[in-house]
Amino acid sequence: MSVLSEVTATSRHYVDRLFDPDPQKVLQGVIDMKNAVIGNNKQKANLIVLGAVPRLLYLLQQSSSSVELRIECSVVLGSLAMGTENNIKSLVDCQIIPALLQGLLCSDLVFIEACLRCLRTVFISPVTPVQLLYTDVTVIPHLMSLLSHSQRTQEYITQIFSHCCKTPEHQTILFNHGAIQNIAPLLISPSYKVQMQALKCCSVLAYENTQVSTTLVNVLVDGELLSQVLVRMMQRDKPVEMQLTSAKCLTYMCHAGAIKTDDCCIVLKRLIPGESFVQINCVATIFIGITCVK
Repeated sequence: MSVLSEVTATSRHYVDRLFDPDPQKVLQGVIDMKNAVIGNNKQKANLIVLGAVPRLLYLLQQSSSSVELRIECSVVLGSLAMGTENNIKSLVDCQIIPALLQGLLCSDLVFIEACLRCLRTVFISPVTPVQLLYTDVTVIPHLMSLLSHSQRTQEYITQIFSHCCKTPEHQTILFNHGAIQNIAPLLISPSYKVQMQALKCCSVLAYENTQVSTTLVNVLVDGELLSQVLVRMMQRDKPVEMQLTSAKCLTYMCHAGAIKTDDCCIVLKRLIPGESFVQINCVATIFIGITCVK
């Protein structure tokens, strides 16, 4: 027997177990499938071709499925989504996004987090149409309501928003559903991952958008103006990614006219002896941005 036929036979075995009448055997089959696809793109592709995705989505959406089974299904789907772009296309064609969004209505937080993690993986792919996030008008407000549930929901949802905010229309939809009020406080989260995703989200919202930028500049984050929070994020003791992203966000706010060139948060970021290369980069980003709109 050739290696290819052996792999295909093994893959078929995993798929067949998803149809076992014993729920416990189905659960164990999904867990075994999860372990088999980790880091194995060939196995992922085989399982998709053999029809594993529709069955996994069916099990994920059934109210009769145990929460543990539904969680494991979402984990496997997320792993499949980490494969090739063709994998993503196949998952989207199988309607994975509506199924996962429906899963967010569940009351179990771990399952919600698993669905969001999978959605994040699908949406950050360049082949996924971001407009699918906006098809159902109830999705964005529901995602906003989930932000307060955990640091994981905050990280995944803000990352989804960042990648799916591509047009002024998207900015307006997110803004009108309270994106600024809900996301700005996350800039001081104890989680670095949450901080960074919130920062990136504020940045894409402010890009060439006067309404958002003007609102951002007046937002208070724990009693401090957001612009001052951004300046603090540019300090040399912060990670490089944070310094540069906060500088970019300030630049966009300058572009939109929300921050004036004589604003203290800009003036105080002058170059002084001892500044790191990254800080110089950040200040250059701001001042180049200002120059471009003069």
